Amino acid sequence: MDKIDGAAETSAIARLEQELATLARLLEAMNRRRAYPLERSHYLLLLQLRDGPRRVGELSKVLALDTTTVTRQLAAMEGQGFVSRRPDPEDRRSTLFEQTPEGAACAAQMQTARKDGVSRLVAEWRPDEVAHFVDDLDRLNRSLYRRLEEGSGATDPEG
Repeated sequence: MDKIDGAAETSAIARLEQELATLARLLEAMNRRRAYPLERSHYLLLLQLRDGPRRVGELSKVLALDTTTVTRQLAAMEGQGFVSRRPDPEDRRSTLFEQTPEGAACAAQMQTARKDGVSRLVAEWRPDEVAHFVDDLDRLNRSLYRRLEEGSGATDPEG
């Protein structure tokens, strides 16, 4: 893919920055209006646990969060019966967290509600447009992960 040149690049980047800021704001507004069975952070953690138990360090890396934040969230989720902990058989000093049946059911309920909402958002889009957007969004997310791994805070898409 060719890179955009000069003024067109400046215009496209300025528009992209504005659209990302608007997207972040609209997602925040939508989140406040939701009636989901879980907090967003709990939902994201449960999604990471659906394939099996994980360590706090693994969860914090994939969610780009500090381990103390993830530990605090998991403790709250454990108190609500959404996750359980057990010693890691490979390293008894470490702990593995896993979904409980209640946590898995709440995550599935929330995922269904979220998918229904997204489906309504793109109801007028052609399937190929949705697929293209998903590919582009995946690419953007991978770029964000790389920036975070590099330790650069220069890009703030939620600003």
